[in-house]
This record gives sequence, structure tokens and C-alpha cells, in this order.
Amino acid sequence: MKTKRGYIIPSLFTLLNFGFGFMAVLEVLKGNLSIAAWFIILAILFDGMDGKLARWTGCETPFGLELDSFSDLISAGVAPAVLVFRTVFMAHAWVGAFACTAFVFAGAYRLARFNALQKGNRAQGYQGVPLPVAGMTIAGMVIFSPPFDFEPSMTVWLILVLFLSIFMMSTVPYQWPRLDFQPGAKRWRSILYSAGIVCLAVCPQWSLAPLFMAYMLTGIGRRGLDIIRGDARLKELFILNESLNGSR
Repeated sequence: MKTKRGYIIPSLFTLLNFGFGFMAVLEVLKGNLSIAAWFIILAILFDGMDGKLARWTGCETPFGLELDSFSDLISAGVAPAVLVFRTVFMAHAWVGAFACTAFVFAGAYRLARFNALQKGNRAQGYQGVPLPVAGMTIAGMVIFSPPFDFEPSMTVWLILVLFLSIFMMSTVPYQWPRLDFQPGAKRWRSILYSAGIVCLAVCPQWSLAPLFMAYMLTGIGRRGLDIIRGDARLKELFILNESLNGSR
């Protein structure tokens, strides 16, 4: 049964997403980069909960979808861009400004396309790397502390940010990970997902960025195989089958 509380609770989680995203920007301005990265991670976790709560309570609304998109743009778009600029690109301001602006632009395009074509329906899967995944990858790289010496160079960061920007705007299909332990291929996939969840819970500092990058690369790899087999064409990576204006 839909109640006023049923509508308020998902929106509260959306506002927590927005709030932690904005606080992440403030922490970057104060120079607290690790804290900012953790705030981005918290914000994106709240983003993952608001939609599920709305669907569970049957309280999905156009208002909630728009509020969620604006919040995502702050927490998973603007905040990670400001964070990576402050972390890496301060000495290369023009290069950093270009890369970070491209990231925010791609994120805004990705959200608008999702709302226009799918109306927030995640059951159809995703076209392009989801913005929260891209934002989580950047935050994960900032806190990345593996059990060996590793310090990504400015060039590595630049390639990563541009890579994320390009593939957010692509049409590479992604499915959100689901756990299904029935016999078959999906069972092994679910076991891998479960192992990833355990790694994230036990050692997020060194597992967060690699796992999210692996998730992105699986989609790109599958689409690459489709192109090699002739099931898809290279130009379709960035061409939609539907018009964003509502016509084909």
C-alpha cells in the first residue's frame, strides 16, 4: 500500500546521496582527499538503495527519478571530477580541466539519455558505463592502497578519466550484477559476484577500483566479441537505435 512515508523514505536516501556528494566537494576544497573519496562511496551506496526502496514500496515517481539524476550528477559526476582534478591535475590545469569537464559532460549525457530512453527502467539493463560505476572507480583509485607499491601517474589518470567519459556515452550493454545460484552459467557468475562482494567488504581499499574496472571491461569485452563475430558493428558503439527526441 502506498503511503506518504513510502514516498518520503526513498527520497530521503536520494537526499543523502546528494548531501554526501556535496560534502565530498567541500572536503576536496579543504584538502581532505581520502575523506572526500569515502563520502563519494557512501553517496553512491545511498544511490543504490533509493531506487530499490522506491520499487519495493511501489512508490516510483517521475519526481524521484529526476531528483535521483540530479543527485547522481553531483555525487558521481561533479564530486569525482573535482576530486581527481585536485589529486592529480593541479600542476597540469588545462589538461585536467579538459578531462574533468569531459567526465562531467559524459555523465550528464549518460543520465539524460537513460531518463529519455528507459524512463528509469533498470530491468532493461544499461547502455554505456553507468555514471555511479564511473564515479566509484575514481573514488576507489584515490583510496587505492594495495599490498605493494603503486602510484598511478598523471598519464594513467588521464587515460582512465577519458576512458570512463567515452564509454559512459557508448552503447555498450551492461546488466546490473544479480545473484542466481541455479545450475548453469549464471551460477558461476553469481559465485564471482559473491566473491567480489566479500572482497569489497573485507579490503575495499585495494579491491574497489579493480573490481569496478573489471565490471566495465567485461561489457566492453563482450561487445568486442560481438563485433568480431559480426553480431554488431563498430560504429554502433556510439549510435543509438532510438532518437533522444522520441522518434526512431
